[in-house]
Amino acid sequence: MSFDDCLICAKHRGEGPLVGPMVFEDEHCLVFHKPTGEDGTAFLGHLFVETRRHVPYLADLTDAEAASVGRAAARAARGLRAELHADSVFSAIVGKGVAHFHQHVFARHPGTPAEYGWMESDEWPQAPRGTATDVVSLCDRLRPYLDESA
Repeated sequence: MSFDDCLICAKHRGEGPLVGPMVFEDEHCLVFHKPTGEDGTAFLGHLFVETRRHVPYLADLTDAEAASVGRAAARAARGLRAELHADSVFSAIVGKGVAHFHQHVFARHPGTPAEYGWMESDEWPQAPRGTATDVVSLCDRLRPYLDESA
């Protein structure tokens, strides 16, 4: 897959179905909230930490990219925990859907039943969902946690 046909590269250009609100960016990575779906809502607290450079896998990151991604993921997790009062914040790097490095960082909201596994929290019918306005509001509240000066 090349830069030209990569869905994540397209997202970074503001194009395609994956475009969602940006929370943070630095020279090596960007953090986005998952966009709203066809129903006009999104599970609140599902972030993507992505490399700016088109690189497929964790093992392909430079040390500087890895440090930036790790710092952004940790700060995003702190923000999700604080702003959403999350029971847990999970992270996953799967690498099968799109060959452009992206790390999922997502909240497990209070009250999520145990039968919804760590990767299925968003499938719980009562999981907090929000409109595009709600998602943007959450992103605004998360930005200070990712501030480089913090």
